[in-house]
Amino acid sequence: MKSLWMWFFGPDLTCLYCSSPIQTREYLFHDVRNRLCRSCRDRLPFIPPPVCRFCGRSEENTSCSDCIPRLNHALEANRSVLRYTSLARDWIALFKYQGREELGKLMGFLMAEVMIREGWEYDWVTCVPLHSSRLKERGFNQSYLLAKEVSYWLRVPFLSCLERIRPTSSQSRLSRRERLHALSGAFRIPPSCSRRHLEGKRFLLVDDVYTTGATVSECAGILKESGAKKIVSLTFAR
Repeated sequence: MKSLWMWFFGPDLTCLYCSSPIQTREYLFHDVRNRLCRSCRDRLPFIPPPVCRFCGRSEENTSCSDCIPRLNHALEANRSVLRYTSLARDWIALFKYQGREELGKLMGFLMAEVMIREGWEYDWVTCVPLHSSRLKERGFNQSYLLAKEVSYWLRVPFLSCLERIRPTSSQSRLSRRERLHALSGAFRIPPSCSRRHLEGKRFLLVDDVYTTGATVSECAGILKESGAKKIVSLTFAR
């Protein structure tokens, strides 16, 4: 009888973020959003439309003042799920530095929802790579895990086609120009990635946070130089 009860009603669940009990059985329908309690769901700082058509920031105009000077960049557009508030920063820290991979599943689902609403089409999903030294230190690449979730929900195949060939220090206090300079030459297409996988293809490039756009812009430039037709980035926070 116990197993039959569990089959119908499932185990007791706690909120992925605050660990409080979830007073619902909606998760039986496999909607991963219901792994959050109602209080946490209501606090999520979603980015509502209209947004800047380039960087995805909330914006009444079609493009924001930051993006107008660089309209011809290799990166055609960025979209993000949440504003980079303290709550979004905490989510990312739990996932990125404390190994809370179950949060990554939810984050990836929410990111895929944003792209489904946009209705854009892609040939590949890829991600911003970590340098091997940082990967060894952390044990996983958060952008890779998010990209794999996005790939699953969008039903678009994942392609590992970028490699970070030198480490870069923290860029949190650098300007966009300084970040671009620091990232110059940090990425390449690995020899294992065939050019036929790149030429004329449309890419969805995944990362965790869009701040100035320097990292995704640098990666997009490498893809464009290698023959990619279109590159759009997707991040959890902006």
